[in-house]
Order: sequence, then structure tokens, then C-alpha cells
Amino acid sequence: MKHLDAFYLFVKVVQQGGFSHAAAQLGMPTATLSRRVSALEQALGCKLLSRTTRKLQLTEEGRRYFERLNPLLTEMEQVTGDIQGQSQRMSGLIKLAAPIAISNTFLIDGITEFCLRYPAIRIDLLQSNDYTSLLDTDLDVVFFSGELPDSSLHARRLGEILYGLYAAPTYLRQRGMPQSPEELDQHHIVQCWPHRNWQLTHQDGRRFHLKPVARLSVNQMQSAVKAAIQGLGIVNVPRHYVAHHVEAGLLRPVLSSWLGGKRPFHMVYHSRELAPVRLNTFIEFIDRHMRERLASTWVRNRQEKNEEEE
Repeated sequence: MKHLDAFYLFVKVVQQGGFSHAAAQLGMPTATLSRRVSALEQALGCKLLSRTTRKLQLTEEGRRYFERLNPLLTEMEQVTGDIQGQSQRMSGLIKLAAPIAISNTFLIDGITEFCLRYPAIRIDLLQSNDYTSLLDTDLDVVFFSGELPDSSLHARRLGEILYGLYAAPTYLRQRGMPQSPEELDQHHIVQCWPHRNWQLTHQDGRRFHLKPVARLSVNQMQSAVKAAIQGLGIVNVPRHYVAHHVEAGLLRPVLSSWLGGKRPFHMVYHSRELAPVRLNTFIEFIDRHMRERLASTWVRNRQEKNEEEE
């Protein structure tokens, strides 16, 4: 496999009838091309081309290599051209739904990048936290946070959303930083759906269950975080959602060695067997986006990565 590129150059030289014509087509210096083919011959331990001042001829070994390689490399070029052309031709509408907090943060970045790469694609994104009922609609993809209600759904597990405890510096100066989960009962709590019960897990494996009496209870994460920033109390929310607030100094982690909870995150869709190319391409693109951009925010089970649960 390490000589594949050199084999390609060799085939091009034969196809074009010489080094100069092949170098012009490939956009590389003739001397470089000649040197690469010579290095391939040295690695193989045989001559592929017989060079004379008048013309270029294949040796017996070169002829056998060319006859075997030419169809394979030609097909590779054809497949590459088809894929590139397919990407250029991709167009149409993809209908999505996702939780508000997730779509407002990392997911919109991936969707925007996809649209920029494929200008003829249109995206219709419905932002809703009532996404359980959306599974029965004609949406192409529903991003689902939490355990799937139906194991027969076509889904790809993207990872787990990690939660953490946070509070404003002003609140912590007034009330003090708790040193253990047991001290949370002495603090004001801003509670946000769906975390009515807090299942805290220490990095060493210890667990602590808390059913806090909230100073404020809301069903929208944005409101809970805003109240926490203003100093109302401690909030338990996804780490990715407040990362920019922490960087700006508006919030500080509380009990940072404790995980505030975690929820699985899935991409749910209809069977992909008859799905249009644009949808299959989108599914693979978003999965790569999650892996590449969110490694520090997500915990992924390496055995489950890229597996589809049907």
C-alpha cells in the first residue's frame, strides 16, 4: 500500500507515452516524476520501463504491472469523479428536529458547516424539547436526548451529554463554595428540567443522590442558566451549554470532581436503505462533526462508536 501513489504515477507515464506528457498532466516537474518511478523500480527490485532517447518501452515486468494496475486505478479515478460530481449535484430539503439547548450550541455549528459545503442543500430545523412526539412525523432526522422510547427505532448513538454544577462568583462569595455534595442542602438551587433528581458521580466512582428543594424551578435551560449567572443559586446543566459562560468568568464550576449526571444522545432516522444521498451524507457528516469537535465534552463508548441500533 505504501507504493500506491508511485504505482499511480507509473501508470500515468505509460498512459501518456512518456514522462514529460505525464508530468504536464499531473502538474509536477518531469525530474520529480522520473525520480519517483525510479524509486519504485528500486523498491520492487526490477525495471518497469526501458528508457531510450527515442521512446519509452515497458519491460516484461512493467507490462504485467500495467495490465493489472491500469483497470484498478482507472476505476478509482471514475469512482472519485462520481463522488465529487455527486457532491456537486446534492440538493434538496432535509427536515430536522432537535432539543433547543443542543441545537443552539454545537449542533448548529455542524449544520451550518454542512450547508456551506453543499450550497444546494436546504435545512428545515425545528427546535423543540417535546421531541418524543416528533418521532412519528415525516422528519428526516430527530436528535434525541435521553433513553430512546422505542428500541426498534433506527438510531445512531452519538455519545453522552455530561452535566456539571455551576454558580456565579457573586453567589459563591456570599454563600461559600460547597466542599461536598452533603453541603448542597445548605445552598440555593436553581432546578431545570429534566433533572429533578440529581445523581452525582465522583471521578473515583462514588455516588450521591440528591432531591433538592429548588429556590427556582424552570423547564427551559436558558432561564435556569440566566438566573444562576445573576447569583440566584447553583444549577446543574450540560457542560457544553455553559462552557462560554465559564470562560467569560460569569459562572464557576462547583464540586468539579463530581459529574452532575449524563444523558445519552441519539440521532434517530428512518431506514437508510432507500434514503436519498443527501440524507445519508448528512448523517455521516454530523457523526464526524461530533467526534472531531466535541471530544472534550462527550464520553463515547469506543465499542459503540458508529454502531447503528436497529
